[in-house]
Amino acid sequence: MNETPLVTEQVSNQIVVATVEGRPYYKIVSMLKSMNISFSSLSPEEASRTNAKIIITTKNEASLIRRKNLIYDFQLDTFPPLFKAKLLKNLSGNYLDDVLVVGVDPGNRIGICVMYLHTELYSTVRSSIREAVKFIMNILSRINSGKKILKIGNGDLIICNRIAQEIKNLYGSVRIEIVNEFGTSRNILPNCRGIRDIWSARSIALRPGRIF
Repeated sequence: MNETPLVTEQVSNQIVVATVEGRPYYKIVSMLKSMNISFSSLSPEEASRTNAKIIITTKNEASLIRRKNLIYDFQLDTFPPLFKAKLLKNLSGNYLDDVLVVGVDPGNRIGICVMYLHTELYSTVRSSIREAVKFIMNILSRINSGKKILKIGNGDLIICNRIAQEIKNLYGSVRIEIVNEFGTSRNILPNCRGIRDIWSARSIALRPGRIF
């Protein structure tokens, strides 16, 4: 029996979605589009012959792809920021500083912005200290990073100190900084509530602060 030599095909995107199953394909593609991540769509057999750094497929089709370190569709359901962090890490390799920064804008609505490998990974608004601490702990404990920094704005010192102390008690290895919030939301319209909180959290994540 003659075998055709395996030829590596070049793809324009470093991420390939490799499944012919309708429901998993829709789920994977929807997630990638929501994260503004470009990708190519191929069959599992085609994907196995590409130079793509990341191949996302289903458990049933994994045997058709001669690759290690595949990402499976069910991993998208666990924790979206963790999924995106894995993609970014695989794409960047060792070229970028392995730093995870969480910026927090405390207040009645708590804005949170997560930066990883110099990229905005995820942003959200939480309505209570308890919800915010739970989300931050998920980020810190589940994303692998050589250096983890939590930066909290000083606009509401009571909430700021509560979040800082709770995280310090639960996750002692994180560096916690208190950041001067002045000017972080001055260009946002007053009625843009959620947007303003996230914008402030993003600005806080990018500013230096004092050690808590």
